[in-house]
Amino acid sequence: MQASIKIKQCNIEKLIKRLVILVDTREQENSHIVTYFDNKGIKWRNKALETFDYSCELLKDDELGLFFDITLEREIGIERKNSLTELAGNFTSGRNAFEEKWQRAKETTKNLYLMIEGGSWKDIHEGNYRSQLSGKAFYNSLVSWRTKYGFDIDFVKKENSGEHILRLLQDKLKKILEE
Repeated sequence: MQASIKIKQCNIEKLIKRLVILVDTREQENSHIVTYFDNKGIKWRNKALETFDYSCELLKDDELGLFFDITLEREIGIERKNSLTELAGNFTSGRNAFEEKWQRAKETTKNLYLMIEGGSWKDIHEGNYRSQLSGKAFYNSLVSWRTKYGFDIDFVKKENSGEHILRLLQDKLKKILEE
């Protein structure tokens, strides 16, 4: 976190509810996610994020003991892929740019997540995606990069993406505030 702050335990839950989700301005085809945020009354805003698609911030709230705005971009970042096909493309034709992105993310952000809509490890193994990349090469690349760059991998249904992003951010924020 940018600065060490002491927040009363009773205010932590209130602050978590006031989280503002940051959505990268380059993020595409995410209307199902921002619609979920809007329908649930979750605050969000577009912002050019350095290396990933989603993060969060807390805005100043003197009553809750937060005396300045805090961005958590250096604490948590979520990279979203809309399909295994998109991710396979990142491991083939877009490999260099994709690897540079993860290198920057590892250097700047403590907690990294790769969220893949649809698909599963089984789908990778069985080749249930559109790419010339073999299931074995895809699987091995993903496992190798997870270790090398230190990110967690979550497979989610497209309709659950907004909720999953929200819960990841809330959970991490709670842990940070309790430290």
